[in-house]
Amino acid sequence: MKKKETHKSMEADRRIHGDIYIYRQELDFMARFILDSPQMETGGNLFGYWTPEGDAVVVYVLGPGPKSVRHFTSFTQDADYLQYHVDRLSREHKLSHIGVWHSHHQLGLSHPSGGDVQSIHEGMYADGLSRCILSIGVCNRKGASANAFSFVSVHGQIVMEQRPWLVVPGEGSVRNRYDEGCRDSLIRPHTDWAAYGEMEARGVEQAPSAGQVTFDRGFWLNDKSNRLQLKQIVAYIQSRYSDAKLLKVDDVTIEVRFGIPGRASWRLVFDKDFPVRAPYVVRYQEGETSSWNLGALGRPGGSHWSPLSDGIAPLVINRLKDLSI
Repeated sequence: MKKKETHKSMEADRRIHGDIYIYRQELDFMARFILDSPQMETGGNLFGYWTPEGDAVVVYVLGPGPKSVRHFTSFTQDADYLQYHVDRLSREHKLSHIGVWHSHHQLGLSHPSGGDVQSIHEGMYADGLSRCILSIGVCNRKGASANAFSFVSVHGQIVMEQRPWLVVPGEGSVRNRYDEGCRDSLIRPHTDWAAYGEMEARGVEQAPSAGQVTFDRGFWLNDKSNRLQLKQIVAYIQSRYSDAKLLKVDDVTIEVRFGIPGRASWRLVFDKDFPVRAPYVVRYQEGETSSWNLGALGRPGGSHWSPLSDGIAPLVINRLKDLSI
């Protein structure tokens, strides 16, 4: 391939996948966890935001929870630990869960395995996500490395591309304040200093801001009447649960998140298939996840759902009442 054609191909990939930014302190945090566990896999989660242009900005890295399961060739995160920090980082700092990370030691792979790719695909389809970041770490005598991989849904198919980390010097605005508030519950790495092997990364001066919330042409929330309908739904939930908040999770997913003290945390999700498919609710309680499609709720024999022109607010609110929400 000619040099000019290669450049065009790289530019096309960048437009599809966007860039991946991470603060140096957070990359160090991940590397220190990898160095803590030279024989068994470890892992965690990535929190931050997506820019309107599709770039990912990793602001906070979470490590393994106390009940995580680690083996020589696998890692499973502590679901309760993850959900606690998903809710708290969203509530206190407006950060979204944008990706996951884990290490490969005995496998010696610096890229995702077939099982990793399948897991990401299944998770994105299940949650209706259009974008996700996966970081794969390796530990050797030189130090730790952690490469970044972007997964994007394009015309119903999920495509993967390795992207270099764009490393922002210093620390983000969340780590020190959040860790202080979670002093008794947060697990930190034992290794004091990060040492690195070879990986795809380069420095940049600063990360892009989150910017204004924007949507692609034709998206249902570009219509003023639809925004008013959503506003009514949010107002209803906020009248019952004061911590309810509206979030743009990715390019095509809108969520209303709220919690019932002492019972569960909930999400009302308008995903990539809305408004053709009804929104659904997800409940997280004591490590278990349950979901209900609001189009079929309580009405056997098919999905009873109406288009936006019929007004979504009364339908959604009534279905939430059916669930005693």
